[in-house]
Amino acid sequence: MALERSLLLLPLLAMLVVSLVWSETAAERFERQHVDSDSPALNDNAYCNQMMRNRGMTQESCKEFNTFILEDVRKIRAICWNKKAPCKYEFSNCHRSSGPLQVTECRLKGNSQHPQCKYKATNVKKHIIVACYGWPLLPVHLDSSKSHGCLK
Repeated sequence: MALERSLLLLPLLAMLVVSLVWSETAAERFERQHVDSDSPALNDNAYCNQMMRNRGMTQESCKEFNTFILEDVRKIRAICWNKKAPCKYEFSNCHRSSGPLQVTECRLKGNSQHPQCKYKATNVKKHIIVACYGWPLLPVHLDSSKSHGCLK
């Protein structure tokens, strides 16, 4: 009887292990959607078109706006150890970058429609605010970005 119950639980356990291995953590999702440590700052619409597609933000619909942080991932993760900052959205435990970071903002062009999502690129240096969770603390949400001392 106990062996039969164990055998019944085996497929459920296997599904749980597979889902844990294949599921993306919040920190991994943040890095996929917002971190590009390898690219120089270019005001290049083709960059946004390619990155938004390659990073999975045009699969089901065109994401209207996204920010890519063009800095080393270790520098971005270190923001979580800075002084706390107010969160703009529903998150808590936000932290502000100590200095402006190089970012590329990708904004959906007005007449663009799925599946042909077309973006306009803007490169700027901005302070960013990220929500951090876990241990070690890692960024899980880009809460806001500031340029020239005021909210965007």
